[in-house]
Amino acid sequence: MSAYIPKNTDAKLRSLLHWGKIRQEQLTEAFLITKDTVLGFLKRQIEHGNWRGVLEVLKGKPMTKAGRFVLDELRSKVVRKLIMQMGLRPVIATTLVILLLPIILAKVAGEVVGWIRNRS
Repeated sequence: MSAYIPKNTDAKLRSLLHWGKIRQEQLTEAFLITKDTVLGFLKRQIEHGNWRGVLEVLKGKPMTKAGRFVLDELRSKVVRKLIMQMGLRPVIATTLVILLLPIILAKVAGEVVGWIRNRS
């Protein structure tokens, strides 16, 4: 799932926390909001029959039309939620999404693969 993880994520996150004056509690809240939004969004996409787009995003290959659409919609939805629920500035919310979304997608993809292996 390294296709999602940006290089130097830890250093970038520390830099963002310092620059945006974000407290650790806010980062935890942003992580939880992002996780809940991702899980809810992917679940709704699957319920609406968009298996292909969800599968491509979870595989780390969102370059097809379906995968790109799902990933773009997911990013914008998470940014909106962070702005609305936490009152973050758009630039900070966008930067948090750029850093947090890959980590959460990698975790979700890993759990789905583990679940599938256990069912086989």
